[in-house]
Amino acid sequence: MQKFILTLIFSVFTASMFAEPVMARSIQTVYSKVATASGKAMSARDVESAIVTASAHRGWEFKKVAHGKLVGTLVVRGKHYVAIDILFNSKEYRFTYKDSKNMRYDPETKTIHKRYNSWVTNLDNDIKFYLQSK
Repeated sequence: MQKFILTLIFSVFTASMFAEPVMARSIQTVYSKVATASGKAMSARDVESAIVTASAHRGWEFKKVAHGKLVGTLVVRGKHYVAIDILFNSKEYRFTYKDSKNMRYDPETKTIHKRYNSWVTNLDNDIKFYLQSK
């Protein structure tokens, strides 16, 4: 019995050393230049299409709120909600935090659940990949 308890304690200790805690991280604002593999110039409409199309498979939804501005929303497992403002033109785009639910957002420290940054980074990577294929 004592060996079992020691093994259990060792297992929990070892697992806690390697487990990544779910902590809040600083919100990242993503800024990217528009680049295509061919080097051809893109219009603002092309960039908007890339943003809307590139990450639809990940569940992002976009709403145009003004010329050069979209609001992107993502709902994950019906539990987590994030919204970002996306400003764009023919040369660049930028994502900034807008709103969230169940993401441990702290407005004083500007920190949020670590998954927020990975979801926004994935969105950015999808858009870059889409643009590079043009």
